[in-house]
Formats: sequence, structure tokens, C-alpha cells
Amino acid sequence: MKRVLVALACVIPLVAALVWVGWFSSWLALETVEVTVSSAPEAAGPLTSEDVSGVVGVPLGTPMLRVSPGEVEERIAGLPQVESVTVTRSWPSTLVIDVTRRTPAAALAVSSGGFDVVDAGGTVIRHVDVVVTGVPLVEAADTGRDAAIAVAQQMPAWLREKVELVEATTRNDVTLILRDGSIVTWGSAEEGEFKAKVLKTLLEVKALRYDVSSPGVPSTSDNLSRPTAFPTETPTP
Repeated sequence: MKRVLVALACVIPLVAALVWVGWFSSWLALETVEVTVSSAPEAAGPLTSEDVSGVVGVPLGTPMLRVSPGEVEERIAGLPQVESVTVTRSWPSTLVIDVTRRTPAAALAVSSGGFDVVDAGGTVIRHVDVVVTGVPLVEAADTGRDAAIAVAQQMPAWLREKVELVEATTRNDVTLILRDGSIVTWGSAEEGEFKAKVLKTLLEVKALRYDVSSPGVPSTSDNLSRPTAFPTETPTP
């Protein structure tokens, strides 16, 4: 019993000292916040390391054990430009923050004016007063709006860069206006991946119009009223 009491007399002060050092003292306190922000297209708008640091919410000098990475992640994730974030302690005195930004997929006109820039999941990254470059603008009404948005969000990056406008009046007549002035009849939002693959091949033929609404039987045309079966003949530029 005496040995137990002696051991406790030695251990308790040691544990108390360790708790004090880790929880209350400045010996293992936060001195540096390192922030890395992934790159994003210009349409996503600015997001600097200073913007991220501004919402960390942990004063320098806070003991490291009292810093909750989960709470810091939650605050940073509240920024609309942030898709994901990882926060870790780097002992003895650094907080490391890695931020992945959202990628813009489309710009949607809103009834109150201006445009919402959204990612592929439909999350609004930012609101702008004028059309931004680098993402397709969606102009659609009634039942066509959801289909047009879905098509814009499903586009692979290579196609998104070529599309200036996505139009639709119904869910089955989505049309893409490319930046070079040519037109793509897309149809419904179904089979988007297949349609994109077919269109990539179709674009090797110079034409005014491309039709992938039925991707199994695509067509191209220099006469907007009469598309021709692809790839029977390459139209004369």
C-alpha cells in the first residue's frame, strides 16, 4: 500500500504538469497558420489564404490541445467557394489547412438580376452582376430550366470550355450554342456522358450544326433545317 501511495505521489504531479503544459501554457501554443488553397478557374472568383485565415477563429497563442480541427473545418467549409477542407495540427505550434475550391459549371440568370455561378452539384459559388467568361450561361424557362442546368452540370471540362450558352424551353429540347457560333442539338439531359463522347468525335467535322439528341444516330449539317447523317461526308468549310 505504501508503494502505491508513493507511486501515486510521483505520477499525479507529473500528469498535472503535462496537462498544464498542453492545455494552459504557451509552450505548445499556436504560432503559425499555414493555408494552401487549390487553383480554380477565373469564373470561380477570388479566394485567398487570407480569406481562409480570417474565418479560422482561433487566436494565435491558443494552446494546441485546445484547438479543434473539426470546428475549424466547419467554419472554413461555410465559405461558398470551398468544396472540401482538411485541418491538422503540426506539432508543436502550427495549424495546417488544405482547401479544395469548387469548380464552376454554369452561370444561371436570376429573377432579381445578375447571375449565380454554380458548381456541378448546383451549389452557388458566387453571385455576379454581369456574365462571366469560362462557364456556359443557362437561359431556359419552365420545364426546360432543370434540364438545361442538368446538362450544364454534367458537361466534361473540355466541352464546358467550348459552350457559351445552354438553352431549353422543354426538358427534351436542350440546345448548346458553342463559342465558335455552331449549334448542338442535345435533346434531354439523359445519356449525357454518351452524348459528350459522340459530340467530341462529331466536332472533328466542321459544320454549322451537330445533333446528338439520339446519340446512336448523330448527325451534322451546314443547313440548319436538314442535318445529314454522320459521318458520311465531311462538309466543305
